[in-house]
Amino acid sequence: MAHLPLANLLHHKLRSVLSALGIALAVCMLLTLSGLARGSLYEIADRWDSVDADLIVYPRVWGDNVATLSGAGLSDREADDIRGEHGQIVERIVPVFLWRVQIARQYHVVVGVDSDGAHWRPLTAGRPLVAGRWCDEGGTAAGWLEREMMAEGDENDAPLEAGVLERGLAERGGLEMVIDERLAGASGLGLGDTVRTAGHDWTVVGITPKGVLARAFIPRRTAQLLFGAGSIRRSTLMFVKLREGVDRQTAARAVANLRREVLFVQQYRGMLEQRFGVMFRYVDMVNALALGIAFLFIMVTLYTMVLQRTREIAILKSCGASNAFIVRQVMTESLLLTGAGLALGVGLAFAAAWGIERLRPLITVTITGEWILIGAAAAVVGAAVSALYPAYRATRVNVSEALTLE
Repeated sequence: MAHLPLANLLHHKLRSVLSALGIALAVCMLLTLSGLARGSLYEIADRWDSVDADLIVYPRVWGDNVATLSGAGLSDREADDIRGEHGQIVERIVPVFLWRVQIARQYHVVVGVDSDGAHWRPLTAGRPLVAGRWCDEGGTAAGWLEREMMAEGDENDAPLEAGVLERGLAERGGLEMVIDERLAGASGLGLGDTVRTAGHDWTVVGITPKGVLARAFIPRRTAQLLFGAGSIRRSTLMFVKLREGVDRQTAARAVANLRREVLFVQQYRGMLEQRFGVMFRYVDMVNALALGIAFLFIMVTLYTMVLQRTREIAILKSCGASNAFIVRQVMTESLLLTGAGLALGVGLAFAAAWGIERLRPLITVTITGEWILIGAAAAVVGAAVSALYPAYRATRVNVSEALTLE
C-alpha cells in the first residue's frame, strides 16, 4: 500500500506538477529574497570585519549608530591626543573620510585614506593590490594641500581658487582613485580610465582584491577638501589597532571621552542589521504570505483529490483500512508534493541568485544552509497543516453511500 500516494499523484500528473511548482516558486522566493536582502548587507559587514583594527572612534554627538556615517566628524587632532594619552595601549590609528558617490550607476561609500601603506593596508586586510598602485603615491597632493591651506597655529584653512585647486590636485595625483575587483568588473573600468563623479574626473590607478573595506578609495586630504566644507582638518572616524594583549573593553573605556564615542569593529554588523532590520521584517512577511498561498493551493488540490476519489477511499475502508491509514495516505501525498517542490525551489533559488549577480554584479545574493533548512522546515510544517482538513474529510467518507453512487 506504500505506493498508493505516489500512484495517485502520477495519475493526475498536470495537477501534481502545478502543485509542486507552486511550492517551488514560494521556496525560491523565500531563499532568493532573504539571500538578496541579507546577502548585500552581510557582504558590507564582512568587509568592515576584515579591517585590521579593534576599535572605531567617532564623534559622540553622532549617536550610537555608525552604519550610515559620512562627512566631516572628528578633528584630526584627536588622533594626536589619543597617541599622547594612550600610546602604551594603542599601536596604530588610521583616520578615514567617508562619503557616498555614484559610480557605474550605483552609489558607493568611497573611503579617503592616506597613501602611507601603514594607513591603507589595514583597510585591505594587509592584502596587496591586484594591479597598479595606491592613489597619491608618496603623498604629493596631500603635502601640497597642507602647505597651501594649513597655516601653523591657524584654525581656519586658507581657501584655494577653483582653477588652482582642480589643476593642482590633478597635476599631483590628488584626483586618483583605487577601486576593488568587483567594481572594476561591473563598470568595465581599468587602470588609466577616468571616472566622472562628485563633480570631478578621477583617474583609476589601482585595483584592490574584493572583500576590502570599500569599493573605492581616494586620497584623504582630497576627500576632506571636496566633501568636508573646504576644510582638511576633520575626518569621519578613526580605526584604532590596540597593542597585543590589551583588553579591548578597558581600552575602549579609556579612549572614550566627552567628544569621542568608541565601539568595537565587530559591532558594526549589529548596527547595520539594526538600521535595516525593518527591511528584513518586510521580506519575511512577504515570504510568509507566499508560502501561505502555496500551501492553500496544496490544501485545495488535496481536497479536490479526496472528493474525486470518494469511491476509492470507500473501497479501501471496506477492505479494512483504518482512519489512521487514510490520514497517512493523504499526508504522504502532501509531503511528496512538498518534497518535489522544495527540491525544485532550491534549484530555482540558486539559478535566480546566479542570474541576479550576473545582471547586477555588485549585488550579493547569499543562500545559506541555514535558510535552506528554514525553508525545508516551513515547507514540511505547511504540508502537514494543509493536509489536515482533506485528511479529515477522507475519514468522514460514508462507505455505503459512496459504494452505491453511480
